Amino acid sequence: MTPQNTQATRPGDSPGLVIAHYQELGLKGRNRSFFERTLASNIAMQLSGVPGISAKPIPGRLIVRMQDRSCEPQVIASLSRTFGLSSFSPAFELVRPDMESITRTALEMADAAEFESFKVRARRGNSSFETSSMEINVAVGQAIKDHTGARVDLGKPDWTCYIELTSNRAYFYNRKIPGPGGLPVGTSGRVLALLSGGIDSPVAAWRMARRGAEVDFVHFSGQPFADPSSARQATQLARHLAPWTLRSKLWIVQFGDIQSEIVTSAPQELRIVLYRRMMMRISEALARREGVQALVTGECLGQVASQTLPNLTATGEVVESLPVLRPLIGFDKLEIEATGKMIGTYEISIQPHQDCCVLFIPRQVTTAARPVDVAQAESVLDVEGMVDKAVANAEVIDVGLKPAKAAPPGVAEG
Repeated sequence: MTPQNTQATRPGDSPGLVIAHYQELGLKGRNRSFFERTLASNIAMQLSGVPGISAKPIPGRLIVRMQDRSCEPQVIASLSRTFGLSSFSPAFELVRPDMESITRTALEMADAAEFESFKVRARRGNSSFETSSMEINVAVGQAIKDHTGARVDLGKPDWTCYIELTSNRAYFYNRKIPGPGGLPVGTSGRVLALLSGGIDSPVAAWRMARRGAEVDFVHFSGQPFADPSSARQATQLARHLAPWTLRSKLWIVQFGDIQSEIVTSAPQELRIVLYRRMMMRISEALARREGVQALVTGECLGQVASQTLPNLTATGEVVESLPVLRPLIGFDKLEIEATGKMIGTYEISIQPHQDCCVLFIPRQVTTAARPVDVAQAESVLDVEGMVDKAVANAEVIDVGLKPAKAAPPGVAEG
């Protein structure tokens, strides 16, 4: 092959490219292609506001192409919030490579970097390229050493030249950006997460999205006896989570009247448990109406009085037809807060707001609600009518991802 037949992608002379890797998806069997297609679709959705973007699965990885390399910062920001990716790398591409063109490209990359030690890591995947990965490592490594005078360090080098060969192409990159891991959103069904304005519930929702679930939200506001601050905060949290959850709706349920009825008829030590049971019933009714497959809460065992085993049993038993998922059940508060800070919800959650659970809060709260006492307290309530009214009057807000437009040429991404 002559050098004129080799096409190289390099900064400044052609469109940009990012090679994206996954790990857990690679363990899937016959339905692996479904996960790959969903991941590619999610990436395309993330970047639908950027012209000229394409995401295509190839064996063991995905290739994201862009017409304009100036869009690379926006692509990187979006991929960092795309569940299913283990890592991704801005890359250069050779079409129909040979050893001469591979070595030449590696030397060009080395010229653009500063390092005293390096290594070459070549990998062949579904490639007919005759030279083995080890032979590529040795030949390219020797060429870089002779060209730069740098020493080889296979342990902790200053710089790494990654070379991946697949089909009739070679991809080159020198850094790996960690992805969020997990499974692509949309591969594990649809759930409805109870979202307060606090710290725990948005983290629980994020963790379910990370396992591939599409997440919708329901928030219980203390209106008309409280101001709408908690609803505003829940909306802000849901919108903040949108780059991870992609397609989401938020239902706002005015819960103050229900709390008022419970206060006038039930023993004060059972109020919190009764509040939670009504929330679960309303959430289940919404979920069944919308075709949702499970409920999600931010409950953590033993964190507060309503989250003891007896009280969790009392609140969960009213859900008749759906599983109740509690992804934070074994986490402590510091672990939950750490995740909230990492994903940016913590700063929103600690803003002052009037949460409905502190409305009409009793002085005493039971930690071991007895079924007989709960049943007696609810016997004087029109439970079915209260649920139907709450569901009928629930306000729905589309909080799904709104893809950002590409920045004009020369304008840095924020």
